[in-house]
Amino acid sequence: MNAKLITLVLILNLFIVGCTHQAVVGSVSATNVYSGFDSKITGNTTYTVDDSSITKLIKNDTVSGFECSAHRYPIDATNAFNASVPSMLRAVFEVEPYRSSSPQKDAVHLVFSIERFEPRLKFIQKFFGADAEANVEVSINVTGSLNGKRVFGTSVDSQRNASGDAGDFCSSASDILADAARHSIKDVLEKTGERLSNSQSLRNLEHH
Repeated sequence: MNAKLITLVLILNLFIVGCTHQAVVGSVSATNVYSGFDSKITGNTTYTVDDSSITKLIKNDTVSGFECSAHRYPIDATNAFNASVPSMLRAVFEVEPYRSSSPQKDAVHLVFSIERFEPRLKFIQKFFGADAEANVEVSINVTGSLNGKRVFGTSVDSQRNASGDAGDFCSSASDILADAARHSIKDVLEKTGERLSNSQSLRNLEHH
């Protein structure tokens, strides 16, 4: 089999052989939180992740372009996000917040909502196979209330990339997509942690 025929077979594999490659997103340790204060925030805190928005972290159509487009790369980052929030909260609050679907008396209640989740995967053809480039955007909204009064609010965005060899039959692209998602979740949570830790309104509650 000559070189031209080998190249043709490899290119045809990029288009014809279609499989589903699930991107498995693991949890992250979102503890790199910058604070202008020497101490963590004291007091009791609860939190929840909005059930109606968490499904935005599930996407089935992530590929752009024609290379490897016969394959599917679904991604579900719901478990990763849920499992990663506590590490950030522990870095900010002295008393570890616990998850509660409803506010508790005399405790700050934080609500995390997913505003946007855009994972994109594209392939760049090379002589043998293809490279994969993943880009993941995450946007969240976080509000805080104490005994029915709003005491905190912020919106945070992140965009992170990952790239590498797509592997045989483009099978490694799902791992690259998952890496980009992990980096984006870590970044968006650490940015959130910085805003929480440096919130003067939350700090003022310590003296009440």
